[in-house]
Formats: sequence, C-alpha cells, structure tokens
Amino acid sequence: MDDPNALDPSLSLTKKSSKVPYIIAGVAVAGVIGFFVWSASKQRAQRELHAAFMERFASLEKEDVGKFWACILGPNVDVGMFPDNLALSQKITSQFGVDPKNYPTKVREDCTPKAIDAKHKVEKLESPDDYKEQLGKYSSGLQQLAAAFDAWSMIAPAQVAEMEQGKKVGSYGAAWHGFESGKPGNDVLAYDAFLRCAVPGIDKMKDGQGVVEFLFKSCKDEKYITHLNGDCGKIILSDTAPQPPKDFKAVMGKLQADDRELSAFDDCMRKGRKGKRRDDLADVGRAWVEFMEAGRAVRKIGKEALKND
Repeated sequence: MDDPNALDPSLSLTKKSSKVPYIIAGVAVAGVIGFFVWSASKQRAQRELHAAFMERFASLEKEDVGKFWACILGPNVDVGMFPDNLALSQKITSQFGVDPKNYPTKVREDCTPKAIDAKHKVEKLESPDDYKEQLGKYSSGLQQLAAAFDAWSMIAPAQVAEMEQGKKVGSYGAAWHGFESGKPGNDVLAYDAFLRCAVPGIDKMKDGQGVVEFLFKSCKDEKYITHLNGDCGKIILSDTAPQPPKDFKAVMGKLQADDRELSAFDDCMRKGRKGKRRDDLADVGRAWVEFMEAGRAVRKIGKEALKND
C-alpha cells in the first residue's frame, strides 16, 4: 500500500527548469545591442554627410566667393575682418581712390560676374536639409551684392569729378594767393569766382579771419556743404574763365596773405564727399550684412552637427 505522505513524483525538486525565459532574454539583449550599433552607424553616416558638405562649402567660399572679394578689395583681404559695413565702405572707397577712373568699370565687368558665378555654384551644392534655408539666403546675398555693386559702379564716376574739384580748389587757391600782378590766369579767376560763391559778402570782410570763422560755422550745415560741392564746385571745374569783378584787387588785397581758408575748404568738401559715398554704398553694406549672417549660420549648423557628443 502506498504511503499517503509520499510526494508526487511530478513535483520532484531535481526536475530541470525550462530554457525559454533565457532565450527570450538573450534575444532582447541582442536586439538592444543591434539597435545601438545601427544607431551609431546612422549617426556616423550623418556626421560624414555633414563633414563632406562643409568641406565642399569651405572650398567654394575660399575659391569662388574668394575670387569675387579679391577682385573688389584686393588680394589677401578677409571680408570677415571688417567689424561693420562702415569699415567695409571705407575699404571700398580706398580701393576706388587708387584708380578712380577704372575701378568702377572693373567692379561691373570683372568682379560682379564672379559673384553671380559663385551664386550658381552655391545653388548646385548638395547638402543635408538642415542647410537649405541658410544656403538660400547665402545665395541671395551674393545676388544682392552683385546688384548693389553694379548700381554703385554706375554712379561712382560722378565722384571722380568731385575729387577733381577738390584738387583744383587747392591748386587754384594757391595760384590766387600767389598772384602778384599782371593779367590773372584762368586758375586765379576761377578760384576768385569760387570764393565769392562759397563766402557770400566776402567783399565786406576785413581779413582772412572772417572767412575762416564763416567756414567753421557753415560747414556744420549739410545744406551749405551741398551748395559748396555742387554750385560752387561747378565753377571751379568750368572750362570758361569768368571775368574779374570790379573789386577783384580790393578783395585780394585784404585776403591774399591768409590762406587758411584752403584747409577749411578741403575739410568741408571732404566731409561732403564722405557723406555722399556712405549713402552711395548703403545698399552694398546691407547686402554684405545679410551675406555674412547667412554664411555664419551655415557654419554654425555644421559645427553643431560635427561636435563631439
């Protein structure tokens, strides 16, 4: 007879347990490892994509965009070195001053086509979607720079005449102050007429001090500066010499010994030219700002994509 207290053989403590839970756990671990391997591989591929694009973009900036700025500013000048658009305008004005007769034509015929060529190459760049918006702004910036420089090159030649009149005021004024006797030359007569245009009532002034004081006050007025460079400047550039006025010798006798007004005229006329040049280059400055901001944005996206986690 069986022992009622005996254990059921099916409940034996030595029976082997099932392997299914271990298999499931192994599959799960393998899945997690596989996911991380896949994720790391994807990240690596993305980094390589960004790195390849940034390399192409840097090359385009150095070669194609660089050729445009070298044409405008001269060799070995980094356009990113300028703290603001005013500093850029000063550099352009300096380049213009080196060869005022030919520089505007060079800008229009040689330089701006390089900007358009660079623009087309930017548009053909293959890039991750992250860069699309800023690349569009960068391309647009090049287009705006080309348009602004083209417009400036058409009005810049007028500045050549303004610079020429400044030189003539200096040389004709020196001739006026150095005149002694005989028949006055065209340069002396032209300066005398310019002086009377620039300083109304000069015949009533006692000496050169009055002229200097008048110019010191008047050159603070933009309307006067416009009158000086415009109406009076035309007189000094005219090919037709005016007739000497009746009080020619009387006025010269009072003012000839003091030539300080020459420096005052130079300062005043330069001030007018500089203000006009800033206005003429305003569109160039705005286009440069947008272009620079877009370039910085592109490089920032690339830097963020390539930074170490």
